[in-house]
Amino acid sequence: MEEKKFDILKLFQLIFALSGMLIAVYSYVTENYDLAPVILIFLSLMYLVIGLREYKRTKNLQWGVFYLCVSLLVLFCAFSGIWLIK
Repeated sequence: MEEKKFDILKLFQLIFALSGMLIAVYSYVTENYDLAPVILIFLSLMYLVIGLREYKRTKNLQWGVFYLCVSLLVLFCAFSGIWLIK
């Protein structure tokens, strides 16, 4: 029987996803949408971790680069949103 190994990248992905989801629910309940860039930052970090996990799993650079590009695009949108608010 194969024993499951502890994967630190999966833990980080779960932490970033839950953090973003909790902030999104808080933002929706309080109707305070100033936290949207923070949600996008957590989403970007989650995509980055997904890309690293895909590269580690398949050793194929194609999907890793795709998720890295998506992560950078979302991160750019988050920082431009922060910059436009100030």
